[in-house]
Amino acid sequence: MANKEQVTAILTALPQVMHQAGEWSEVAIDPQALKSRQPFCLDTMNFSQWLQFVFIPKMQVLLDTNQALPRFAHGQGIEPMASEFYNNTEVGKEILTLIRQLDNELHD
Repeated sequence: MANKEQVTAILTALPQVMHQAGEWSEVAIDPQALKSRQPFCLDTMNFSQWLQFVFIPKMQVLLDTNQALPRFAHGQGIEPMASEFYNNTEVGKEILTLIRQLDNELHD
């Protein structure tokens, strides 16, 4: 079972780190982009936008309403996509660290 306090801490730190890395948008995303049916909304936004406008808000709702958090099977999670997007750049290094921690918390 995921440690909700740890997940909350990671989800609190992630926007701060993304902002420091220049990966946080101060402009709201077009509502049409949120209607994507593709994994990670690949056809309408980049991964940082998906984190900011889809993943973090949905996870926060789950935490705020005390609902079950998603569980990732071994080798699954959002880290592979994050690694692909940030391509192990210095900019994404801290973001990837937090995402790996989050995946570990949500691992079955």
